[in-house]
Parts: sequence; structure tokens; C-alpha cells
Amino acid sequence: MNTPSTPRLTLVAARALQAMLRTEIGPVRWWLLLIVNGSLAPGAGGDLITYEGWGALAQPQALRPLVDKTEAYNDRAAIRLGDRESLADPIVEEAQRLLTGPWPPQG
Repeated sequence: MNTPSTPRLTLVAARALQAMLRTEIGPVRWWLLLIVNGSLAPGAGGDLITYEGWGALAQPQALRPLVDKTEAYNDRAAIRLGDRESLADPIVEEAQRLLTGPWPPQG
């Protein structure tokens, strides 16, 4: 069975994340920024937000489109067909949309 690997952070990114956790930014917004600026792969960032951040924010509906796009990216059929690259751009676009809206996301 081929399962997605756990995203790994570089030492620099891990230190930046630790520093960020001590500020008001919060990890989900930080991951969104990393997705948009290309420092975090869209699939890995979407997974982090889906599995680590969404529940911590009480599963706001504002994050549902990102969660859905991440699930589409991780769909076994998309993986088998090699169609994941075309599914990465919508994750980046949704991350950008979330960054331009109110934070934390409402609803």
C-alpha cells in the first residue's frame, strides 16, 4: 500500500515554526504563507493544515475549500494517473484567498 509520506521540515523551517508559535501568527496562517511563497509544497502544506490545524481551529467552514482541495490532491486515482501537479495550483490559490481574508477564519 502506497501512503503519502509525513511532511518534514528543514532545521531552518523548524526553528522558524517554533518562533512563530510564540507569536500571534499561529501555525495555520504560517503554513498558508509558506504554501503561497513556495517554501512548502502545496500537498504537504494542505496536509499540515488539514490534519494539524483545522481541528485546532474548531474546523471553520472557511477552511473547508482548502481541506477539499487537499483531499482531491491526495486522491488515489489522481496519484495513479499522475494528475497531482494540476491539483497543486488550486491549493496555492485557496491559500492566497485565505490570507487575504479575516484571520482567524470565521465560521
